[in-house]
Formats: sequence, structure tokens, C-alpha cells
Amino acid sequence: MTAAQWHVGSRTTRLMIASFLFALVAAISSMVYANAVARNSVQNLCALVVTLDDTYRATPPQTPTGREIADQIGELRTQLDCPAPA
Repeated sequence: MTAAQWHVGSRTTRLMIASFLFALVAAISSMVYANAVARNSVQNLCALVVTLDDTYRATPPQTPTGREIADQIGELRTQLDCPAPA
């Protein structure tokens, strides 16, 4: 192909640029949407983890398995950066 065939005014070049821009916009939109959904999921999970952790702190479990679960819930609360206990 010669340089004259690839100048910006050609129909093929404009179509290729438009296709690339559409694909770029679609990819960015997908990432933004996925991040919003993930953030919402973490917030919902945090609500559950905070409720469980607060309950375990108010009434500590009596069995070794219960204490293990309570410790893991507390660690998960920290990992998810959920609100700190009052």
C-alpha cells in the first residue's frame, strides 16, 4: 500500500479508526462496570462480616471451633478493610 492509500481521509482508514475507538470505549466501559459491581459486592460482604464479628466479640464462642471461626471472621474484617470495631 502506498502512503496515498492510508491518508486520514480514506474511507477504510476512517472505518478502522472508528472501530478501534468503539472497541476502546467498550473495553473501558466494561472495566468501569466490573469495578462498580465488585465494590458493591465487597460492601455487602463487609456488612455481613461486621455483623458476625461484632456478635462474636459481644458473646465470645465457647468451643475451639467457634473461637477459630471468630478469629477468622476478625481477620477477614481486617483484610476487607471493613469498619473497625467500636
